[in-house]
Amino acid sequence: MLTFKEDQDFKALRGHILNPLSDTSCQCFPDGIIVARRKSGVWLVEALGDASSIAENYQLDLDDVPVNSGVVLPPFYDIHFHWVQDDVREMPKESLLEWLERYTFPEEARFADPDYSEVKAKHFWSRILATGTLGGLCYSSIHSVALDAAMKYAPSGFRIGGSLMTMNCPGFLRQTVDEAVGAASYGAKTYGDRYCITPRFAPTTHPEVMTAAAKLAENSGLFQQTHLDETIAEIEWVLGIYSEIDGFDDIQNYTEIYERCGVLGPRTVMGHAIHLEPEELELLAKTDTALASCPTSNAPPEDFGLGSGLFNFEQVESHGIRWALASDIGGGPFLSMFDVIESFVQQNRQIGRSSATYTKALYRSTLAGAEILEYGEAKGNFAIGKEFDCIQCQSPEGMRIPSNAEESIAQLIGQVRTRSDYDALVSSAVLNGEVIFERAPLKA
Repeated sequence: MLTFKEDQDFKALRGHILNPLSDTSCQCFPDGIIVARRKSGVWLVEALGDASSIAENYQLDLDDVPVNSGVVLPPFYDIHFHWVQDDVREMPKESLLEWLERYTFPEEARFADPDYSEVKAKHFWSRILATGTLGGLCYSSIHSVALDAAMKYAPSGFRIGGSLMTMNCPGFLRQTVDEAVGAASYGAKTYGDRYCITPRFAPTTHPEVMTAAAKLAENSGLFQQTHLDETIAEIEWVLGIYSEIDGFDDIQNYTEIYERCGVLGPRTVMGHAIHLEPEELELLAKTDTALASCPTSNAPPEDFGLGSGLFNFEQVESHGIRWALASDIGGGPFLSMFDVIESFVQQNRQIGRSSATYTKALYRSTLAGAEILEYGEAKGNFAIGKEFDCIQCQSPEGMRIPSNAEESIAQLIGQVRTRSDYDALVSSAVLNGEVIFERAPLKA
């Protein structure tokens, strides 16, 4: 449970604080204080530093500032996940396309029922907030009632889009071209920039739908999201489909399809992007399109993933392409971004990528995602002037407090015995200075 030194418009939070700055830098205050002050109804970070220095500057009696146990860090931004796939996260996964047909599409069809959508939305959003994810980029189903339910329960830090699906998918999820364009227009008109244009992916969405929706995104200042180069089988399927569509029969790669439809750009996030050709990397860099890496979803089937492969972040960074980590619920089996962080580090270490550190993974799960979503000036870490959001991650009593960020994150993650336990690692969550979630502390 978080405790503060506070009055009406002032809060001081004391504890072991981590503040991610970049891939290689994360401030660590084993005994630190965050000072926040409310201005015009918004709690903003006013100071961050060692407890003794902050106490001296603010004339605080340290004995009067309660010390919080565990670790305090910024909340997560998950930039690629499907809230309507919550119930298929742990279903058998032999391949992406088979998993979609057998489990995912039938489950998404259930969200045509407004009562089902309401119950599921209330349950899902309470659970994901409890894992410390307080913002992100999310896929809904094709149904307006599912979108409405998600928007009702998700905080404003989440941008959400209804999937657009008009071909090569089951009839019970297939929209007409007019229905898909109308659904996108409804989302944009009803929810403004909280709505995200969401063609499911090129093989299930007619190019005229993607083109019309992309124009809507441009005119309305909306984000766009879709999938790219997740598996070899998917790529072969996509190229086969588009080789027979007028105006696309000369394409050389998957990314070109999206370029011709106007999907690429600085407000577009492509999920997965594992099997990229050199020309695709150049095109993504040229258009400043961002990528979402989903290590738990793309992991081998024995690790509850789809076996799609490993995202080559070093190659992506060498081209100057922006990217962040994501869970890809339900391809990803667990909601917690701590599970994603651990999977990212361990998968890359297995092939000798030493730059895959916990410091990097934390940055790519917090500030990097916030910046991609254009929240970086207001959210993502504890920089002075940003909104005061945070999570507390409880450590068992008696655990040693490390003096550096890398060891702090490794120790925090290392205390968890099974992957499903990551979902319960967060004990408190704070949004705009107010505690929105608390759970009982861990036992040693």
